[in-house]
Amino acid sequence: MQLLRVQSSNIPGLLVAGLLWLGFGAAGAWLLAMPAVTPATGLPLAIGLLTLFVAAIVAAFSLRYMRADRHSTRFFLTLGALVAAVLAFLFTGNLLVLGAAWCASGWLLARLIGHADGWQESDAAARRARLAFLVGDAALLAALGLLGWQAGSWQVDAILAGASTLPPLLANAAALLLVVAAAARCALPPFSNWLLSSMIAPTPVSALMHAGLVNAGGFLLIHFAPVLEAAPAARIGAVALGLCGAIYGIGIMMVRPDVKRALAGSTVAQMGFMTMSCGLGAYAAALWHIIAHGLFKAWLFLGSGSTIGMKSGKPAATLLGRATLTIAVGTIGVALFILYFGDGDASLVPLLLGLATAVSTLVASLGGKLPMRAKVTLMLTLAALIGFHSAGLALAGIAIGADAAPLVPGWVLLALLIVFLGIWVWQQQRVSTGRGLPLPLYVHLINAGTLPAASKGEEK
Repeated sequence: MQLLRVQSSNIPGLLVAGLLWLGFGAAGAWLLAMPAVTPATGLPLAIGLLTLFVAAIVAAFSLRYMRADRHSTRFFLTLGALVAAVLAFLFTGNLLVLGAAWCASGWLLARLIGHADGWQESDAAARRARLAFLVGDAALLAALGLLGWQAGSWQVDAILAGASTLPPLLANAAALLLVVAAAARCALPPFSNWLLSSMIAPTPVSALMHAGLVNAGGFLLIHFAPVLEAAPAARIGAVALGLCGAIYGIGIMMVRPDVKRALAGSTVAQMGFMTMSCGLGAYAAALWHIIAHGLFKAWLFLGSGSTIGMKSGKPAATLLGRATLTIAVGTIGVALFILYFGDGDASLVPLLLGLATAVSTLVASLGGKLPMRAKVTLMLTLAALIGFHSAGLALAGIAIGADAAPLVPGWVLLALLIVFLGIWVWQQQRVSTGRGLPLPLYVHLINAGTLPAASKGEEK
C-alpha cells in the first residue's frame, strides 16, 4: 500500500521512468534487428543502451528516494531532458546538433547538481560545474567549427572521411580542443574539482553522473578517432593527461573517509585510465571500460547509503610487499614476452593491468582466513568475471572496429606499465606496513574538491 501511495503521488516520475524503460527496450530491439553492427552505429548504440539502462534504474530508484522532495517533479523532468540531450549527441550526424546537445547536457547536469535551491554549498557546486563545462563546451564548439569550416560540411561523416587529409596545424588544433572538451566532461585534472564537489547532489544524480555522463568524454574521443589519429601530438597529450588523472584519482580514493567522495576519486582515476587508452588507440578496451565501469559505479552509488551506520567487520585482506612485488614483476615479464614474440598493440597496458588486478585480488583473498568453500567460490567468481570481460572486450571490438595504429613503440608501452605497477607496489607496501602517504600529499588530496566556506563565522 505504501508503494502504491508513493507511485500515485509522483506521476511525472512514473512517466519518465516508464519512458526510459521503453527507450531501453526499443534500443535493444533495434540492435537485435540489425543485420550487422558497424562502427558508425555500434558506438552510439553501446553507450546509448548504457545510458538508458542506468537512467531507467536511477529513475525507478528515485521514485522512493525523492518522495519527500517538494521539487521532485522538476527533478524528474530535468532527468528526462538530460537523457534526451545525451541521446541527441550520441546519435546525431550533424555537428550543430551535436554541439547544441552537448552544451545542453552540461547545463542540465549542473542543474541537477544544484537541485537543492537555496543551499549555499549546492549552489557553489553547481557554479563550479558550469564553469568547468563552459571551458569544455567552448573547446568543443571551436573544434567543431574548425572541422566543419575545413570540410565545408556540417555532417560528421564528411569530416571523419576527410580527417586524414587535414592540414597538420588544423588537425592538431582541433584534436587538442577535443581532448580539452573530453577532459572537462571526464573531470580530469585540472577539471576534477567539479566532480569531487558535486557529491553534495542527491545520490541518484551521482549514480547517473558517474555511470553515464562523465563517459561522454570517452565517446567524443572514440567518435572523432580519425581526427585524433591525424594529430599525434594530441594523442600524446591525451595519454599524459590520462596518466596524471589516473594517479591523482587513485590518491584521492585512498585518503577520503566518506564513501561518495572516495567513489568520486575512483571515477577520476577510471576516466584517466580510459582517456589514456583512447590516446594509445585502444578503442575497444576504452569502450568496454566505459560500459563495465558505468554499470559497476551505478551499483556502488545506489548502494552507498546502506553503508551508513555499518560497523566494519574483519579487515580487508591485503597483500604483503613481497607478494605485490612478485605480481608486478610477473606482469612485466608477461609484457616482455608479448613484446618479444609479437608487436604489442595499444591494448597491452589496459589488459595487463586488468590481469594484475585480478591476480592480486585472488592472492589477497586466498591468503586470508577464509573457509575452503569460500575460496573455491571466489576462484569460480573471478574466472566468470574474466570470461565476462573477455566476451565484453570482443563485442566492443566488433562494435567499433579495429584499434588505431600504434602511437608509440613497445618499449614506451612497457614504461607506462612499469609506472602504474611501480606506484601500485609503493602504495601496497605503505598500506601493509601501516604507513600513510607523506603528510603534504595527504593534506592536498583530502582537501581536493573542497568547496569554499559558506560563511566566515562570527565577527569579533
